[in-house]
Amino acid sequence: MITRKIFQKRKSKKKYIIITLVLLFFIMTIYYFFVENREEFVIIPENKKPFYMIPENRGGKKVANLDKKSLNLESLESINENVNFPDDLLYSIQFFSDTKYENVSNYLKKIINSKETIYQTEDFYILALTTEIGIDYFLIYKNFYTRQEAQDYCSKYLSKIESCLIVDTTKF
Repeated sequence: MITRKIFQKRKSKKKYIIITLVLLFFIMTIYYFFVENREEFVIIPENKKPFYMIPENRGGKKVANLDKKSLNLESLESINENVNFPDDLLYSIQFFSDTKYENVSNYLKKIINSKETIYQTEDFYILALTTEIGIDYFLIYKNFYTRQEAQDYCSKYLSKIESCLIVDTTKF
């Protein structure tokens, strides 16, 4: 007797059809991008329209005094006569700065009256810098010919100052 299988599995053709379609799609894609299309892949046209629009009437409250150069509405006070500015002053070490001359003068007195004898009155200068906002007074120490010379003096002799600020007094 010959044995036969009664229930045989049919071979599925779906598997072969799907693989063939995917392979065909892949080959067509490669052909289109590499053989047929030798130009750029994506062409973006130039946009000549505006990207955004600023409205004429923006709303909100209108700000007054927009044409003023500073917010200080008080008139500038006159420079104190005690401000001394020698012509040969180049680079100096800044000790203190304030908008009021009295504060700078009091700080100078405090330094001179301190226990340290390194400071002398003739080594200090008080300069005034006039700007649109007001007048700033600077207490500076000694005159040096170069910035490096002033920096060396500060690091060597003025150890109590945290960071030396060297001022180019030719800009005043």
